[in-house]
Amino acid sequence: MLSARFTAVAVVTAVLVGTTAGTASGAGETYDEFSLLYNRSAGLVVDSAGNPASQWAWRPGDAGTSVIRWDSPSNWNKPGNGLEHFVRDGDWLYLDGYENQSTGTYNVQRVTSEQIGDGNCAGMKPLPDHNGQQHYAQWTIPSAPYCLIADGTITTPTGTVRFRHRQVWSPPTTCQTKYHGAVRCVRQAESWWDDNGHPWGLRIERSQYLGKGLGMALSIHSTVGDGKPIDWHADLKDVWTWS
Repeated sequence: MLSARFTAVAVVTAVLVGTTAGTASGAGETYDEFSLLYNRSAGLVVDSAGNPASQWAWRPGDAGTSVIRWDSPSNWNKPGNGLEHFVRDGDWLYLDGYENQSTGTYNVQRVTSEQIGDGNCAGMKPLPDHNGQQHYAQWTIPSAPYCLIADGTITTPTGTVRFRHRQVWSPPTTCQTKYHGAVRCVRQAESWWDDNGHPWGLRIERSQYLGKGLGMALSIHSTVGDGKPIDWHADLKDVWTWS
């Protein structure tokens, strides 16, 4: 979920019939414990040299909804674009679309197909439709890695963008971090393809760790950015709540 994919490149029922994802962990840890999406939480991410690189903040809403903004700290007092809108239903977190505050528009995202499989993206099987919303993550974190692949479209004022989003979520473990020591964490490895103003292709590839009680971007390693190979590292330095 790191930086709003859409602008950056222009810009979970626990057991499903036939799924190969692992069963819920014995501890019953949940996505909100690591993401902090239902808190008015925020964080500052710095690059390997310690320079401010990105900032995130959650804005919880009603009926299980929450919105996250990613932006550079220097832009934070300006209207944000690509804010990701999420909603929880049962044991899934779904992604609905992207809000552009600068234009007052909402870009609806809808999937045309979704699959779930094991941590190697093998044994992939279809996921049931949920009003076209993307299955983003299982709420109760399974004890084994699982893979999600979503294909679909994003509707914008200037046209329709095709996308593919592949994620591999790993079960909780302990991360040794640069600024927070040993932290309970989960890993999201993701790849993103689209045709937003360019030929269809891989635009983003990265891994992100979420820290229990700390939130998003505990550490990041990007290997593809804006369609080009990169080797970029960043870490979560500061976290706070806002009112």
